[in-house]
Amino acid sequence: MNRVTSLVWGFFLLGLLAGCGGSGSNTSSGNNGGTPNNGPSTLPAGTELLYVGDNVGVIHGFGVDPNSGNLTALPTVAATNVAAAGDVGLAADAGGMVLYATSDGVGEANVLSFIISKSTGTLSPSGSVTLSVPPRKLAAVEQNLYVIPDPRANSAEMFAFSIDPGTAALTQLNPAITLPAPANDLAVAGFGNNVPSWMGLAFEGNSGGEIQGIVRQPNGGATGLQLGSPTSSSGDSPQAIRVTPDGKFVVVVNQGTPSAICTLNCVSVFSLDSGTGTLTEVPGSPFASGDGPGAVAIDPSGKFVFVGNTAGNSLSAYTIDTSGNLTPVAGTPVALGTNAQPSSIAADPGGKFVYVSIVGKQVAGFAIDASTGALTPLAGSPFSLGALARDMVFVP
Repeated sequence: MNRVTSLVWGFFLLGLLAGCGGSGSNTSSGNNGGTPNNGPSTLPAGTELLYVGDNVGVIHGFGVDPNSGNLTALPTVAATNVAAAGDVGLAADAGGMVLYATSDGVGEANVLSFIISKSTGTLSPSGSVTLSVPPRKLAAVEQNLYVIPDPRANSAEMFAFSIDPGTAALTQLNPAITLPAPANDLAVAGFGNNVPSWMGLAFEGNSGGEIQGIVRQPNGGATGLQLGSPTSSSGDSPQAIRVTPDGKFVVVVNQGTPSAICTLNCVSVFSLDSGTGTLTEVPGSPFASGDGPGAVAIDPSGKFVFVGNTAGNSLSAYTIDTSGNLTPVAGTPVALGTNAQPSSIAADPGGKFVYVSIVGKQVAGFAIDASTGALTPLAGSPFSLGALARDMVFVP
């Protein structure tokens, strides 16, 4: 039985309880509504679920209309208590049953798992672990969760956790994985059951931006990991890293890139050898970006790459072809407003919409043209969040 099947069976009764409001004790209506007094409402059929972490330890849930892209706020959930509250990182289980979160305070539980009710969007706490350093970014693969510290902690390590297949409870594994330097972001490429997966971490090395590739054996935990030699990111200050859905390409955004193409701010693309984990930069890379790229997302079809330009207060879109070449989408970068400073991006599972967090305690939404990648602002956008957004993730 694979992990997704185990989780489905393990969470069946818990999901029924969550759908009936059995887990609403830690939810609150926040600034965006919700129905905590009457129990959670069943969402319309086909509703997608988007979760956004903020800067004060809270998770904001939204039901997403699959036709219009409109967001309906769900009750908020405190990721942890005040002692460990801070910027919230999020990752979703591949089976859509579990949401994982970090909050970058210390002194209390700061790495957590929640069971998701797909019918109501309710989050039921399932497990928590306390790290002695503030955690930030995270990724789940098979029966393991991997977490890197907030870069401000200056901690060159990665933590591994086992995930109970029946309850999603977390158990920290030893030893912690030593990295060449503190990492800014991590991404995972899974290639199927009983096939090694790949992890990539972006960091600033002695010679500039670098990518630490890690080949991970199935259910590799903390010990079944093979660290390769770091690869240059073709720039400086790599802020974010993602892998295309087919696992063929790795995309990295650099906030400082000396090259013949641009002297600052570029997007690098590498082909990924699924057998060896070797990265090879594609012809034409790095590609020019907007000012201060800091976040990246790839739509589920693998056709479009989206980059948030922190200093440029804009959202860039690119098509990515079968060779990994990036071509800017006409009409982009799209201006997001004065001092928008986009910090995270998420494309919906249907590939119809993309959302970006902006300063002003809002989430901006755009419809994606399936043929060209052109972006059209959604009616009602930007949507109110009530706090500064950090990570955001769709439940698959």
